[in-house]
Amino acid sequence: MSDYDPEQGGASCPIFPKQGPRAVVLCNGPPPPDSLLEYWLTGADLFICTDAAGHPYDHLPRIPEIVIGDFDSLAGRILNGRDGPRFLQVDDQYTSDSEKALLFLAERGIGEVVLMGATGWREDHTFYNFQLLERFADQVNICVAGHDSDIIRLGSQSQVSWELTPGTRFSLLPLSGEVSGVTLEGAMYPLLGETLSLQGPAAISNRVTMSPLLISVGEGSLLVMVDRELGPEVMDEMPGR
Repeated sequence: MSDYDPEQGGASCPIFPKQGPRAVVLCNGPPPPDSLLEYWLTGADLFICTDAAGHPYDHLPRIPEIVIGDFDSLAGRILNGRDGPRFLQVDDQYTSDSEKALLFLAERGIGEVVLMGATGWREDHTFYNFQLLERFADQVNICVAGHDSDIIRLGSQSQVSWELTPGTRFSLLPLSGEVSGVTLEGAMYPLLGETLSLQGPAAISNRVTMSPLLISVGEGSLLVMVDRELGPEVMDEMPGR
């Protein structure tokens, strides 16, 4: 991971540094690589699995403290071992299991959540999980950690400065309607007070040219996706190669 310190773990993530109580939630999508799960679990205060995610759990880098969901995927397979997780059944078919986990954490004042296994396999679940970043924006800061990139939300009046290796690919996507006053510095394709919307312009597959990367938002909500590693085409262009 080019800008990710495995020893300090997710607490030192350049785009999602830990600033308070943090939970890692493993959802029931394609499981992340063990090294990535270990990275985010380092420094995390709580580890939650939704339904069958990670079952039977003893192969994970850390046993989850809590397993939450309606347990439709775990029916007949719930085992309460002496040192196992605590199972919380929430029989509500109008919320997804990842949403149940976020509601549980928000009620307990956990202000930072890393969602893993939240993308892939089921496109409806993937899109729904991205919508949760907007729905829970006033309660929880969420990072969706995918296999190759990390995704966060930047809301109105946001300003960030990220130390990222030149060549790192990133994309900006309007999350909720029109996003105005978007300024981008240190990028191959900079922006100066521009407006992004579902009608365009496209702001994907950009590249960091100078660190730090500066992003500011006037009004609206942006999804920002940052690749975790440089692609091979960029590595070939790096000095000394």
